[in-house]
Amino acid sequence: MRARRSIAALLLAAALCAGRAGAFELSLLTYNVHGLPSWVARDDPPARIPQILDKARAYDVVLLQEDFAHHALVVAHNPLRFLLRGNGAPSALFQGAGLTILSQLEAIASERASYGVCSGWLGAANDCLARKGWMHARLRLPEGGELDVWNTHLDAGRGDTDRDARRVQLGRLAAAIERHSAGRAVVAGGDLNLEWSDPADRALLDAFAQRLGLATAVRTQPAEWDDQVDYLLARSGDALCLAPLAGGKDERLLDAAGRALSDHPGLYARMRATRCDAPLAAPSAALPPSARKETP
Repeated sequence: MRARRSIAALLLAAALCAGRAGAFELSLLTYNVHGLPSWVARDDPPARIPQILDKARAYDVVLLQEDFAHHALVVAHNPLRFLLRGNGAPSALFQGAGLTILSQLEAIASERASYGVCSGWLGAANDCLARKGWMHARLRLPEGGELDVWNTHLDAGRGDTDRDARRVQLGRLAAAIERHSAGRAVVAGGDLNLEWSDPADRALLDAFAQRLGLATAVRTQPAEWDDQVDYLLARSGDALCLAPLAGGKDERLLDAAGRALSDHPGLYARMRATRCDAPLAAPSAALPPSARKETP
């Protein structure tokens, strides 16, 4: 309960960035698309992925994970203006990072890196067969201001070594965000493989969020978080203020027969983005201001 209250407190932080004139309404989706080779996925990714991308056109920014074996389809069916890929293409042995950012907003800078740590070559979810890491894109908003977007996919598996790997990965991701996004508005999302209902996983999530001043940007019913491993977190910056409007599972991510288009839900968030010095309009709850901790 203490951890849940701490994240809730961040969401309800003093409205330093109340609703303002000239706001831009931003929509984001994070989605693990299960883009493994068909014989591994045990379904038909080449049929699913174009359907996913058709539905993704409703968003300004889309964070994809497990974009492994069918990236050419993502490129061919990308409905947005910009496409950025993380950590290279798959090789004969490795599956790359599987990270892609699609954006309707102009990408003015990007970075990517591998975590360099994993748990499991044959077993423990086989994470070492991928070059898991993070990718970062700096996006220019039409109403002015810049947003730093971070996409990641952490180690899977439920053993102690898997959680240790996630702890190291989160530490390296936090250090990268401190290094590249100090004082900036941030949205960080992806498949964190941290179960909301697992106390040890929640402790890692809470420590990561508190270190960076992030709060959950998706509001769902508590029961929907029981098996949650995908997240969208956000904070305001010195120049750009973010206020959450809505969020949850995108229930449209189904095929014509009503079947889910991946083995993960798609999580979306809508938020209002304004310059922090813009004139005040109607007040609204704000995401927390940026953490000012610097990395030595």
